[in-house]
Amino acid sequence: MLDLSPLREDRTFRNLFVGRTILLFGVGVVAVTVPLEVYTRTGSTPTVGLVSAVESVAFLTGFLAGGVLADRTDRWRLVRITWALSGASFALLAVNAAVWESTPLTALFVAANGLSGSVCITAMLAVMPSIVDRSKLHAVGALNTVSLRLGSVLAPVLGGLTFAVGSAAWNYVAGAAAAAVTWLLLAVTPRPGHGRIATPPVEDPEAPGADGSAPDTAEGPLRALRTGGRFVLGEPAVLGVMVAGVVGMLGGGSVVLVPALVAARFDGLPVAVGAIYAALALGVVLGSLASGWVRRHPRPGLLLLALMVGCFALYALAGAAPALWLTLVALVAAGAVNAVEEVLRYALLQLSTPDALLGRVNSLFSAQAMGGAAVGALVAGTVGGIVGDADALWVYNAVMTVVAFLAGALLRPLRRITRESVEERVA
Repeated sequence: MLDLSPLREDRTFRNLFVGRTILLFGVGVVAVTVPLEVYTRTGSTPTVGLVSAVESVAFLTGFLAGGVLADRTDRWRLVRITWALSGASFALLAVNAAVWESTPLTALFVAANGLSGSVCITAMLAVMPSIVDRSKLHAVGALNTVSLRLGSVLAPVLGGLTFAVGSAAWNYVAGAAAAAVTWLLLAVTPRPGHGRIATPPVEDPEAPGADGSAPDTAEGPLRALRTGGRFVLGEPAVLGVMVAGVVGMLGGGSVVLVPALVAARFDGLPVAVGAIYAALALGVVLGSLASGWVRRHPRPGLLLLALMVGCFALYALAGAAPALWLTLVALVAAGAVNAVEEVLRYALLQLSTPDALLGRVNSLFSAQAMGGAAVGALVAGTVGGIVGDADALWVYNAVMTVVAFLAGALLRPLRRITRESVEERVA
């Protein structure tokens, strides 16, 4: 089952985990509140789309910039500063919703929230290996997955209910209050200890860089990102995880096909749409809670690739199932498999990356995840337009099953990773 020892044994990690969970809830609340607020005020769908696009660009920019900052500055201080800025943006959104009622200001404050929030998330990911023993990063990945998925399910529900009975301002006030309480929690939290690195090491001008060359201490932001990219391309294990991540994230496009599937196969029942989304969320939580066995598997890379193929196959089964109950069972299983994939990807990435590059590599992975999900939704929607609503889900995922199998066949270095080699790297 889920290994809770990182939460029990380390106060610093426990407080950071609570802060990250609240931050993710805040992001989820903003994600559902902003479109409702803007549409209620303007009645314009294009305006809603424009503000949502501003938010997406802010998150993408923040992830990339956050990686460079996390590798250049004190990560613990960066977490505290950006978390405070995120709380301030919640407060400004609340004031705007209650007093000014300006859509341009909503877009501005949403961009500030996205930038500060994504930088904070990146810094949190980069600092965690300096807090928790690296042998327990599988457990950290599982805990992160649980908090992320619960936030993605519960935050929009809570945000929607609060908006229905109150207003957008109430959601933003709740976000600002949670941010203030959590910031105080982080402010009194002891700095990471255990004798491990709490901040990025100061680069020695005469020491070799990650790519074997002498590091440039005056490296600019774009060049720093390029250094991170060179490391990813030059480290077979990390590159394999990234490629597998791209293929796996394309499966996220399946969710856009659900309403059409229900309309074509299950009489358009709204309860069926909700049940399908709930089944996926339930599967992810169950898979995360039961992921403790993963760290003992002798071939983690091969396991990751096999699970990726299995996840797409289960999605295909869900799309071809003749009865709703069978669709739901297949989706619970697919969600559970996907959760274990996420735990493996997170752990392998952290264990294969030097501390000085954790910020940039995590930021590239986060940006890749966001881009992969968007591309997956676009491709899945295109497939739906070609083959029809009733068959789109199983056809798309049957093709992706083949793509995942071919990717696994090509990613030989990832297949050959063993538990012993990972433990040697940790040591």
